[in-house]
Amino acid sequence: MLTLRASGMGLALALAATAAGAQTQEQRYGFNAIQRDDLAGAEARLIAQRAQEPNEPSVLINLAHVYAKTGRLEQAEALYRQVMATDNVMMLTASRQQVSSHQLAQRGLDRARQMASR
Repeated sequence: MLTLRASGMGLALALAATAAGAQTQEQRYGFNAIQRDDLAGAEARLIAQRAQEPNEPSVLINLAHVYAKTGRLEQAEALYRQVMATDNVMMLTASRQQVSSHQLAQRGLDRARQMASR
């Protein structure tokens, strides 16, 4: 069964009922830093958040995105696989499209494999 969860991949947007809530989630899941291309800042934020929420797909997918963008493809793939091994939840992307966490993780895995084959 799928449940709705706000967030998504590097291009994801954490949505909440209020603007303040959305801003908090965007910061917690590294979205703001990723949007600014501050990958080091996003990584630091996501690593700290992962300590609090080790199986949160938003954290894992966004951290995997950072790892892939910085050439750490094996680490990215491991995180995407971790998402695939957890419950499948619905997430909202930056374009406000609902996508399952497993779909996002599979897309990330596919991209990481393409990057590795280059």
